[in-house]
Amino acid sequence: MWEVILLVVLLSGAGLGSIGYGLLLSSLSSVQRKRQRRQAWREAVMSCGLQIVPVEVYSWTPQLKARAEALEVRIEPCEGSDDSTRIVIEAPGPQYFNLVKILSDVHLPWTREIEVGHRSFDREFFIQGPTELVFALLDAETRHELSLLSVNKRLEISDGTLRVELADEFVPSVLPRLLDLRHRFTPSLNVWRRLAENAREDPQDEVRLRNLLVLVREQPGESVTLEALRAACSDPNPEIQFRAAKELGAEGRDTLLEIAERMVYDDVSAEAVLILDRDLPLERARSILEQALRLRRLQTARAGLEVIGRGGAAAVDMLAEVMEQEASELAAAAAQALGEIGNPAAELPLILALQRGRMDLRVAAANALGRVGSVAAVLPLKEVYERSWLDRELRRATRQAIAEIQSRLSGAAPGQLSLAGTEAGQLSLAKDEEGQLSLADNQDGQLSITPEEAEEGATC
Repeated sequence: MWEVILLVVLLSGAGLGSIGYGLLLSSLSSVQRKRQRRQAWREAVMSCGLQIVPVEVYSWTPQLKARAEALEVRIEPCEGSDDSTRIVIEAPGPQYFNLVKILSDVHLPWTREIEVGHRSFDREFFIQGPTELVFALLDAETRHELSLLSVNKRLEISDGTLRVELADEFVPSVLPRLLDLRHRFTPSLNVWRRLAENAREDPQDEVRLRNLLVLVREQPGESVTLEALRAACSDPNPEIQFRAAKELGAEGRDTLLEIAERMVYDDVSAEAVLILDRDLPLERARSILEQALRLRRLQTARAGLEVIGRGGAAAVDMLAEVMEQEASELAAAAAQALGEIGNPAAELPLILALQRGRMDLRVAAANALGRVGSVAAVLPLKEVYERSWLDRELRRATRQAIAEIQSRLSGAAPGQLSLAGTEAGQLSLAKDEEGQLSLADNQDGQLSITPEEAEEGATC
């Protein structure tokens, strides 16, 4: 109607000056652009099989509504722009879909609340909503479509509605893809089944892992979760295999053993060894330790030493060999493991390490002797104590070790230990004062505690 009126006025030229004539031409041109714009929208929605809904009120602002069953589309200009369009799509979604928010504006100042594990996607989008629903919705295909649709466009999903702002020229090509995307958010979505599918099929390792962990947290012990965990034990990523096997308990033991022996990731293999613990046969533990030492998988080696240290007397020679041959922190770990065994056979190699090892090894050996040492370890400990004026940690460790050995002697009261005056190296109980420790005056290796040392806390 407005186009006809303007055309009649223009043709009649009724008393218009040049300025008025120009304004009239401009108005007619604007009306024609709006008409062409609306026609392009009509063609776009009709090509998608949508039914156009008549707009009740005529306006200078072009607008188009279309529908297909429960889905409704609204197309309108963006505010303040003559060549940008807003497409709004509303349709029923899964339960709690109205709580989901996905925004493509990377300049948003807020901290990301949910990250699905796909780095480029997580950088590009701000995501809020129920965690299990968000992970279920954002499978690989949906993430791909969202990323493509957000290029040079502003995309938003909130309050159950999909909104996109884009240049007019992209409307015919983008509208079908928007409809396909919205159809993915179907009310019939089975969240738990979709999480299991994502955990099994997503091309991103971290996305598979996070979907699996969400499923385990929200549906522990359920059949869909157990199926996903069993499938994950064959995942290409060792970390996902490990997490699945760990959750399966006894059922995942064989997978944990494979992970421990393959040693693809040092930290993962180490955790697998520690979880297996006493279920790991000593010979398998020995094999894992030897391989870890050869490949320099230090975390796995430390875990192997810790587990072997709970293997009893049969592990003493193995640990003593590692302590003697290794020049790294593994030697100290072997000394610590020897102390955990509590076998008398561990005493001699620990005394040797105390006398000639590196500083960290000597401290570890002193601590271990405090647990397994006998009378024979007291003099070597005291000698190291007296020579180590500059190393407070070693002095503290040797002093504590002597006190622990003392407390284990039969018939000794706490703090009551002395060396006999008749024969060097013999121990006796002091009868007069608590805490006395002394050597015969005529023997080499005289041993005594000064008042200053007593103030340091020595209990010998």
